Amino acid sequence: MNYKLKIYISLVTLSSITLFILLLPTMPIISTIWLPILFFIIISILAEYTRVSLPVGGFISVSFPISFVVILVYGPLLAMVLEFFSIIWTVFRKERSWYKSIFNASQYSLSSGLAGVVYLLAGGMVGKENFFNYLGPAALCAFSYCLINSFLVAIVISLDTGMNISKVYRINIKEVLPSYIAEAPLGFIMAVIYVQIGILGILLFFLPLLLARQSFELYARMRKMYLDTIRTLAATIDAKDPYTLGHSERVSQMAVQLAKRLGFVEPEIEYLEYAAILHDIGKIGIEDRILGKKDKLTEKEYEKIKEHPVIGANIIESVEFLKKCSKTVLYHHERFDGKGYPNQLKGEDIPKTARLLAIVDAYDAMNSDRPYRKKFSEEDILEELENESGKQFDPEMIKTFISLLKEKKV
Repeated sequence: MNYKLKIYISLVTLSSITLFILLLPTMPIISTIWLPILFFIIISILAEYTRVSLPVGGFISVSFPISFVVILVYGPLLAMVLEFFSIIWTVFRKERSWYKSIFNASQYSLSSGLAGVVYLLAGGMVGKENFFNYLGPAALCAFSYCLINSFLVAIVISLDTGMNISKVYRINIKEVLPSYIAEAPLGFIMAVIYVQIGILGILLFFLPLLLARQSFELYARMRKMYLDTIRTLAATIDAKDPYTLGHSERVSQMAVQLAKRLGFVEPEIEYLEYAAILHDIGKIGIEDRILGKKDKLTEKEYEKIKEHPVIGANIIESVEFLKKCSKTVLYHHERFDGKGYPNQLKGEDIPKTARLLAIVDAYDAMNSDRPYRKKFSEEDILEELENESGKQFDPEMIKTFISLLKEKKV
């Protein structure tokens, strides 16, 4: 962790502890409600334990409706306790660092506590049977939770990656808002049912939530299958040319990192990843003797090489879930100054995903041995990238990419 990130995590943790202390006077008599609170803690831990990791990063969880119920029925203090225990257990998981667990537990607790305070300040009442009288405060509570949680997460991502905070927040809120909009009404109804019939009412809703989680997992698995299929296709190109072994995978990883820094939204990053892995698949239609030639290519041979983006785009276009990648593959050899191929597009007429791919593709080519030359030195690569800014490469994108190189982030 960098210094700023350590300070930020410490501040969030301290803020959560401070709010908890301030809310202590609102603590209900635990001896009368210990069983339902224990029940909520257990199902919250279960919801977090069964969350689904997404291939593009992050995860999907179904725990928010449960936290929302506790805010409405028992108040913000116990909601903070619930959030803390539902996350803090992850510190014992080998794949999770303790500071990530502390941050997540603190920021979720802080989000719940502040959202609960908003609910009370807006006129909401805790533990009332007729929650329909408090629809406005409840909606404001859910919206506040979403905004606060997104803001706290956006800051930590910005400090960790160097991305602009406003860009991170816009991406983050766009991704999570639909989930909260769908889950908040469910949490409200769960609260209404819970005060009427108790724990059984929560179980009636929690099981469908777990089924929804299963749908999320199926989506994640299907996307992984897509990626595995794509990587297998890309491996066929690597098998033809040992000098480019691993090229597609490296280009894909760098493209994703650069796209995140530039503030691309998640669907763009997903299809960019596909395109980056498959950007050279058109070389399957180029003769081996041309691809592996150690001498300088003749004009006719070079014209043949220039066909590979068109061949690749045609192959991709025929696969339904890859169609959105075809333009990126087709135009990844266009130049910002209009002197590229196949269509001599210029500037922003070139899709931004293709402009990005052109940068990382050229970088990896310079940083690798080829039949006709040895790889460039780091200094020569940086000089070449800077010299081609505004010529071969998008000047804004190349500036960001060079900063990533200097930070050793790619």
